[in-house]
Amino acid sequence: MTQEENLRNQIALGWVLELLILTVMLLFATIESILMDNNFMTLRLDPGQSIKWMVYLVAVLALMPACVFLVHGWRLRPGRWVGVVLSVLSFLYFLLHHLAHWEAGQRPDAASHVLDVTMHLLGVWVIVSSIRWARAPHAS
Repeated sequence: MTQEENLRNQIALGWVLELLILTVMLLFATIESILMDNNFMTLRLDPGQSIKWMVYLVAVLALMPACVFLVHGWRLRPGRWVGVVLSVLSFLYFLLHHLAHWEAGQRPDAASHVLDVTMHLLGVWVIVSSIRWARAPHAS
């Protein structure tokens, strides 16, 4: 396996894992809402009405792995840099979202940060791998 193939696989895997973590976070919020018996207040706060917008976020996370391989087939370097930009925007969105919850007092203990921090670490991994891939020469 070439370095370029390895980087593409790492990027695709990173996007899939981000989608998985997002799904698990929503599942845990649902379980917490059920167990708290508070009229689903956890889900009313997050994602709340933004659940409609979240559909687009899930679609982007799900399509990014395929886009990585599609861009490779086109052999156009700007497509690789678009992937870098999208990975940075995704990272910033999830980081700011997490910090907003923390500021609002909705992350009271260490356990409430674990999945958010995992998402941030995956985001950094995808960014670094995407930059390395964007800079790498095309395989012959």
